Amino acid sequence: MAKLEYLLSLTPRESWRILRHRLPGLRGGPSWQPNELIYSSKHGRGIRFAELLLRQEAVVARAMAWEPLNFEGKRVVEVGCGPLGGYGPLALFCGAVSFESAEPEWDAALFESPEVAEKYLFIFYADLVALYGQRMDFDTFRRTLRERMQIQHCGFEKFTMAGKADIVLSQSCLEHVFPIEGTIDKLAEIQHARTRFLHLVDFGNHYPTGNPLDGLYEQPRDDYIARRGKAMNLLRAPDVDALFKSRNIPAKTIPSRFVKETYHGHIHPWWRERYDEDALFTQLALVVGPAA
Repeated sequence: MAKLEYLLSLTPRESWRILRHRLPGLRGGPSWQPNELIYSSKHGRGIRFAELLLRQEAVVARAMAWEPLNFEGKRVVEVGCGPLGGYGPLALFCGAVSFESAEPEWDAALFESPEVAEKYLFIFYADLVALYGQRMDFDTFRRTLRERMQIQHCGFEKFTMAGKADIVLSQSCLEHVFPIEGTIDKLAEIQHARTRFLHLVDFGNHYPTGNPLDGLYEQPRDDYIARRGKAMNLLRAPDVDALFKSRNIPAKTIPSRFVKETYHGHIHPWWRERYDEDALFTQLALVVGPAA
């Protein structure tokens, strides 16, 4: 039922993308086509990254003495920036000296296409100007992206960079990583003692269900993964927190959405034996550090 509700929530272009990746004769094509991205309910609004950052930093500031991230002169890395560069355009517009990421779906030719420039990047640029001021014209913005944005076509565990990152970001990415240990090892490798980081982790089912945790806890973790595939690793917030600390990354994990009240499903004993209710019903958490 959850999958059916998910499919019904998609736009025609999003449905067509799923079909063309499954129909004989169409499989093997590009991960994305320009119009699929531009009109995607998820990817089509670049300014959502500014909105996400402003909201998430406000949540963190309620829990600790957090200073807003300042991209000026910084080397910025994102774990899985997505097919349109994620936080890259925002960070570079705001003065970052470089933006680097690893993204298995990255297609440089698609990102440079006229459709993406006109219907995504220009709108994103105009919104950035409204929010942060006229820091550069559009031609300079596009040239800055070409010169300072470097995306590697691989998983983050294979990411390489010379030197260390000053700021590291991810947006609903870590919950999808298999094996996550390699990614946390890579984060420890590329960070210095003052590297600031902000990771949003979504522990929900990623379907438009009544409660975002519906269906997750009715069987043990490995059984769920065996049925659905490696779409989510099903780690909970304490697991992610422990992984960061085991690599000597000074992280603070801040729950930002707790959804117990609307959860009415069965919870298998496997989950009850391992997690308390705070862990089970935290859908969103921010893993952050240092404060300034």
